[in-house]
Amino acid sequence: MATVGKVGYWIYLRLMAKPRRTYLVAMWILCGDLRELYAPWTSAGEEPLMASTIDLVRDVAIGGETGETATRALDLAEAWEAFRRAHWAEAPGGLVNTWATFAGLAAEIGGLAGEGAAAQWVINAAEARWRDWSRLGPILVNTEHAEELIESSPLGQTFEVFYRVVTRVSRLVSPEWDPVRIRAELFPGRDG
Repeated sequence: MATVGKVGYWIYLRLMAKPRRTYLVAMWILCGDLRELYAPWTSAGEEPLMASTIDLVRDVAIGGETGETATRALDLAEAWEAFRRAHWAEAPGGLVNTWATFAGLAAEIGGLAGEGAAAQWVINAAEARWRDWSRLGPILVNTEHAEELIESSPLGQTFEVFYRVVTRVSRLVSPEWDPVRIRAELFPGRDG
């Protein structure tokens, strides 16, 4: 039986095993999916930060890390930190995890966090999107991770997309590293 925890952890391990630029291409695609998943809860405050982070990750995936991208990343990490401090108390956990994913990528590229710092956050955000946000009390992660992952459920479908990204992205990178092209090859006919 595939459980939520096992599948999430497997996706995380596959992300962490990727070479740096391949990891960034995968994270660019996954962050695009997070933006779609959390669009109903996203405000005008974080949208420019998300867009800037996506642009930065794409630039680094295509051209590599430079002094200019590191400076942009440091500025972006600082902006994310200020935004998160100002808004975390009013936001649902999944949205906070989404912010942490984007902030983690900026911190990674800026050298403030180790490589892969955003990988666990992206999995947490994907899982949290489908939890019952109105349920009071603590999130019982151990219990939820032990639950069977139903492939046809919204979480099962989300993890299927994440699985496709982490298993196929390495085969699609080439001297032309543009994540837009790679996402189009992974998901033909899909907008974005």
